[in-house]
Amino acid sequence: GYLPMPQSAINVQFYLMQIAQVIEKIGYMPLNQDGFVIYVEKSPAAISVAESEQIPKEISYKMISYNHHSMRGNLQEKKNTILKLAELLEAKRTELAKVDSKFCSDIFYLFNNLNIRHNNVDPSINGKFKQAVVDMPPEKLEHWYDETYQLCLLAFLELDNVERTKKVAQLKASFGK
Repeated sequence: GYLPMPQSAINVQFYLMQIAQVIEKIGYMPLNQDGFVIYVEKSPAAISVAESEQIPKEISYKMISYNHHSMRGNLQEKKNTILKLAELLEAKRTELAKVDSKFCSDIFYLFNNLNIRHNNVDPSINGKFKQAVVDMPPEKLEHWYDETYQLCLLAFLELDNVERTKKVAQLKASFGK
């Protein structure tokens, strides 16, 4: 018959710790949500933005897991994540434009013309339709979604840096001439 192995024969905690150390060494981290654990590549920019006060908790998981292999090829999921980030950036648009107006213009152009915030693939919608988006292979559209995501990270880092820049100026002023 089958005899279960005594618990002392297998030290589960030891093996879990070994796995965690290997995952850490190769540049990945565990991410928990809804009882699931996925391992994602550590992205300092994504982590920094996800932990920012500007990002609601329910979105932070999506930001860090955006580049996980489970989202690769899932244009709708990527679009949904970018759309949430676009909504957050819309509220900060004036502030972002003060930091870098061309950058701000570029990122909102992508939001509005890559079938993210507007339906750019329905020819019956005047002024929004973009034949180039309709003709774009899914891999190329995904590439542009990924680029837009990276620009979103940069936008939030730029916004966080506004306060940091003010503090540096105060420090410099406190040193006198």
